[in-house]
Amino acid sequence: MRALVIGGTGPTGPSVVRGLLDRGYEVAIYHRGTHETAALPAVQHHLHGNPDDLAALNADFRDSRWDLVVSMYGRLRLIAEAMAGRCERFIAIGGKGGNMPTSLLPFPEGRGFPRDETHPRFEQREQSGVGWAVAQTERDLFARHHAGDFRATVLRYTDLYGPRVPRQWLWPLVRRVLDGRTQVILPGDGGQLRPACYIENAAQQVLTIVDHEESGGQAFHAVDTKALNLRDVVRLVADELGHSWEAVPIANPLATQLAAGYAVPSEQFDTAGLRGLGYRDAVAPAEAIRATVRWLAEHRDEIDEAQVDSLVPNPYAYEIEDRLIESYRAWGAQVAEELPAPEVGPALGPGFRAGYGPTSD
Repeated sequence: MRALVIGGTGPTGPSVVRGLLDRGYEVAIYHRGTHETAALPAVQHHLHGNPDDLAALNADFRDSRWDLVVSMYGRLRLIAEAMAGRCERFIAIGGKGGNMPTSLLPFPEGRGFPRDETHPRFEQREQSGVGWAVAQTERDLFARHHAGDFRATVLRYTDLYGPRVPRQWLWPLVRRVLDGRTQVILPGDGGQLRPACYIENAAQQVLTIVDHEESGGQAFHAVDTKALNLRDVVRLVADELGHSWEAVPIANPLATQLAAGYAVPSEQFDTAGLRGLGYRDAVAPAEAIRATVRWLAEHRDEIDEAQVDSLVPNPYAYEIEDRLIESYRAWGAQVAEELPAPEVGPALGPGFRAGYGPTSD
């Protein structure tokens, strides 16, 4: 069996390549050659080229045939065109960016969570240029699937986390610990859930798709099957680094702006499709968060902080954070002093049993 991995040197690539080798594939990787990594296992063929150029792709693969192509990098539309008729199966790593936001969907039908793989995708370029391009590329890929060019599957990566990930959404919290912060703001009550996937879990999802040919013609969202709310993530970060800080919940738009890098609106994705193929998380999210936090702290000198800050914008305006916390506490004390607490009766009255309704005597 011959497998071609286009890309393969990113955060998830080495684990995917290792899994293919373990499954008996003869593996070739094809990439620009600008991001070599010692994490990549030895493969039978290590090729350099331009996955963004159709002419280069056709020239480099004109006489080749593959049982499996895993496209992890480059211009997916061009790669699919080049591989049409040259491979049996085509697994494409895409993104959730093609999903339409709830603000453009009918109320209330389009507002429910979790989102499954049938969630509406952008249909018009005017709605979102980038989002439409992602969705249209996926539609073109499945059109080739139905035309018989290859059997295609799409795995839509969400927010990855783990070593070597460029967009490190845990970094704003780790940096606060390293900067010695003793307070951290939780917008609202800190109950936000972030759809994310640890790199080893994402690789395991790719390999689960490899193991199940019936995945052809389907799309899946790459997320951990469990998610922790922001309160627990903040606690895990401090605990892993031996740090002590107070998490302060604040319901104010300024709190959301100050915590922009690590707090996002809650969103959930259904993992039933992948679980139906037998997928289980390779690493539990709590341990995955701990491992990522350790790596970030231990490799700070190697992190391009300017790049991370551009990908995960966060103001790090500590003076404003402290003033907001102080103001919020003063307001809370004033409210407690001036407004009496309301009387709230018991949830169950006489003659009722919890969960069963009235008793019959």
